[in-house]
Amino acid sequence: MRGTCHYCGAPDTEADLRPYGPGGADVCFLCATATPEREAAAKAAFGAILDATSVLGPVAIGTAAGPQPFDPREIRR
Repeated sequence: MRGTCHYCGAPDTEADLRPYGPGGADVCFLCATATPEREAAAKAAFGAILDATSVLGPVAIGTAAGPQPFDPREIRR
């Protein structure tokens, strides 16, 4: 379990949390889209992660340290 939603406290086991909240905090979809401001912030955070891929190449976003370079050859089959 990664944690809980920054806004509602839902655990990751109940809500698919993503690092799109303030400062990269985990948020659930319902909370991330609850207001136009939150939705805009979540889209901006997601965009920043995508922008990182242009510098780093493929990235893994589910790490405690934030987006990290990812080598697809590391996938275990």
